[in-house]
Amino acid sequence: LPEKYKQGKLHAYKLICKIMKRRQDVSPNRDFLTHFYNIMHCGLLHTDQDIVNTIIKHCSPQFFALGLPGATLLIMDFIVAAGRVASSSSLNAPRVEAQVLLGSIVCFPNLYQELPALHPSNSDIVMSHFTDVKELTIKTVLNSAREEPSGPARCVALCSLGIWMCEEFVNQTNHPQIKEALNVICVSLKFPNKVVAQVACSVLNVLLNYVQQLQIYHSDYPLKIIEILLATVTYLLPSAETSSYEQDKRLVVSLLLSLLDWMMALPLPLLLKPLHHAESESDGRENSVLNCAYKVLHDCVYGSQHYSNPKYFPMSLSDLASEDYDPFMQLECLKEPEPLHSPDSERSTKLQPVTEVKIPKQQGLIPVAARTVITHLVNHLGHYPMSGDPAMLTSQICENHDNPYCESSDLSPQLFHSPNLQFFALNNTTLVSCLQIQSEEKLPPGEDLSSARSTVRVIMRDLSGKYSWDSSILYGPVLPCEGQMTQWSSVLATFSPPSNQEVEYPSTQRESEDFSSLSSRRRGRESLPLWDSLSDEQDALDCLLQYLGATGPECLQRAGVPLNVPSPPPACFSEKLENEVSNAILKQSAEEREFVERHSGNLHMRAMPQDQPVNQKPQSAFYYSRLLLSILGMNSWEKRRNFHLLKKNEKLLRELKNLDSRQCRETHKIAVFYVADGQEDKHSILSNTGGSQDYEDFVAGLGWEVNLANHCGFLGGLQRNKSTGFSTPYFATSIVEVMFHVSTRMLSDSDDCLTKKLRHLGNDEVHIVWSEHSREYRRGIIPTEFGDVLLVIYPMKNHMFSIQIMKKPEVPFFGPLFDGAIVNGKILPGLVRATAINASRALKSLIPLYQNFFEERMRYLDSITQQHLEPTTFEDYAAQVFCPVPHNPLQLNAHH
Repeated sequence: LPEKYKQGKLHAYKLICKIMKRRQDVSPNRDFLTHFYNIMHCGLLHTDQDIVNTIIKHCSPQFFALGLPGATLLIMDFIVAAGRVASSSSLNAPRVEAQVLLGSIVCFPNLYQELPALHPSNSDIVMSHFTDVKELTIKTVLNSAREEPSGPARCVALCSLGIWMCEEFVNQTNHPQIKEALNVICVSLKFPNKVVAQVACSVLNVLLNYVQQLQIYHSDYPLKIIEILLATVTYLLPSAETSSYEQDKRLVVSLLLSLLDWMMALPLPLLLKPLHHAESESDGRENSVLNCAYKVLHDCVYGSQHYSNPKYFPMSLSDLASEDYDPFMQLECLKEPEPLHSPDSERSTKLQPVTEVKIPKQQGLIPVAARTVITHLVNHLGHYPMSGDPAMLTSQICENHDNPYCESSDLSPQLFHSPNLQFFALNNTTLVSCLQIQSEEKLPPGEDLSSARSTVRVIMRDLSGKYSWDSSILYGPVLPCEGQMTQWSSVLATFSPPSNQEVEYPSTQRESEDFSSLSSRRRGRESLPLWDSLSDEQDALDCLLQYLGATGPECLQRAGVPLNVPSPPPACFSEKLENEVSNAILKQSAEEREFVERHSGNLHMRAMPQDQPVNQKPQSAFYYSRLLLSILGMNSWEKRRNFHLLKKNEKLLRELKNLDSRQCRETHKIAVFYVADGQEDKHSILSNTGGSQDYEDFVAGLGWEVNLANHCGFLGGLQRNKSTGFSTPYFATSIVEVMFHVSTRMLSDSDDCLTKKLRHLGNDEVHIVWSEHSREYRRGIIPTEFGDVLLVIYPMKNHMFSIQIMKKPEVPFFGPLFDGAIVNGKILPGLVRATAINASRALKSLIPLYQNFFEERMRYLDSITQQHLEPTTFEDYAAQVFCPVPHNPLQLNAHH
């Protein structure tokens, strides 16, 4: 048509694009496709930008997902056309659609290597083989991630970068532009638009699945990402604290939780490695990443006003500038008005709850999240998952277990009559139970050590869960029987030996065995230096300091410097003065030695021999608990403001049971459906008991299979009685649990089973649908009031998988996958799982007054301490610690 019929021409392009991007039962014939590709080739290269915009708008997002024969012929045309749209100044251009088309082809270059395509500089049919498709695509996406003026389009560009990096890490291409992509994502964390910054944070979280590949690419990058997160939180904290916008605070919380995930993913020695920044070197400080993290978390809890104190200022973004990372990379601002935020008075830090014991503590969202991260690092860093199951995060031990004074199988009022148990509250944030029990006959593996007959069990409940610690008092190596004197007898007090070692040995034989065991003991810095194992020229204190520093690096006063290395002398202490002091000490030592030698024969200088006292067994059932509390300093005046008794009543037990039943992690339940070819009704879809091999591989990649009968983690409503299936995929990190309700894993034997299956699957708000049907999946096939977000996966003929996302309009943007993305099977499960979790979080954020898992737990702990804290004088407190219940000799003798 001529130019005067431009609107008609644009409508024609729109109609042909809409017709061709529908999923067809029968593939179009070759002649039609040839004509169609010719029209598209000419239209995408047209000088009229309106025609290019129309094609881009109405071909996106499904054009490459349909798998039309020969569709990749137009790949260069679409890259160039999308670049033209992205570089145009018009905000009404199809900017999001252009970014979706670019993002949908980021995985193609590794699959095809060399792509035959039509040349984008000539409207004639000229075929060329292109090897630089990846470079052209990523260059355009990187520019859009930095300069795109549209907020949604910027989010899609960041997600495309995340998908591309996952693709490159899986294929281990070591592409040089990964550095620039990481730089753009990390700088976007502090972008003024919080939706864009949240998307950048979610993209960074996806890379956690590829930490090992990232270390292979560049060994320092995982640690660098943690430093960037710390510096970004430091940068954002002052403005977020005073902001009345909820999203500002939520972004800082997301960064803190991302920081926790990254720190949990790295080995502890790497986190303790000293950092060397220009600023820290200038003032003589040496910080590790872990040290900086605790400083940032301290500031988040107590306020950014501590920045004025250099002791608490962790690091600034300028400290991290290097060849690979520019913290102040220029990002163009969005040109669209940001959505209006509504101040949330519920989370305002100005409203302080009145507590019985007043302490300077903020109860806002950021301080509570920071406290959660601190307790999580203290309890789990370096040993998650512990031996057993990742589903087990906290202890299952309660106060009634192993308690000889309590016969109940549950927490019962009988505990209040136990003379070996007392309940405390520490810092108004932690509940502590001290229980003294009989120690096990067999000590942990290692050297035979003499110990007391009782053990102190400390059960702690805090923000991150419940933990149980058994503490034994150790006196030293097991001593020989009475009357047999060895070298140990002159050093240590004598204790009754265990009954299984009351065998008579000649004294000389026992001594020779002691010396042989000592001489064969390893003398490295990781073994405890004993007195008799040291030679004359070795310094016992020096060896002990070296041992402490090697086995407990957290004790080092200077990171990386052993404890036995002396500190440099003060500047005012000259070498001459040091020599004079040394000579004075040596002279004094010589005079003392001379005095002892001169008067050694004088009877008046000798002491009377002293008999060895007899060992006495403590009679109190709470003696060792009291001793441990005293050693920890809990009985001192200084701790009285922070360490209190709890009132013993049945309501306290109910509160403890309720607290123990609550989840200590963020939980999500997600439905997974399988749609076979030709299935378009609810009954046939729910009746599937299995799927294709690709589907089974995908489900296996979502998580690991757990047996529902003995699964001890989050169940998501599934039953242990096998009525909802025998097993299902489950995924967990130290702060997230995901239970997948997989339709093919649930029973389908009867109508009742199908009804129960629909009830479980339909009540989930996020649905993952694997569709092998030739037509598009329709939302109404599975009738449910929920299912607000649908992630539909369509297998393609080239072994790639296209993603369709259907969501309600009010649901905010989430990533890393977007509607129209195309990924390969290796990275599909991880990306779908991450997207489903982010979708679930986005839906929960819409719930009025919704509280995160850590906010809810903090509120419950506060409620327990406020209602059950028992204000006492020091005398009453000391009396109840000395004897938790009035002494009952009959009961005590009966148990003994």
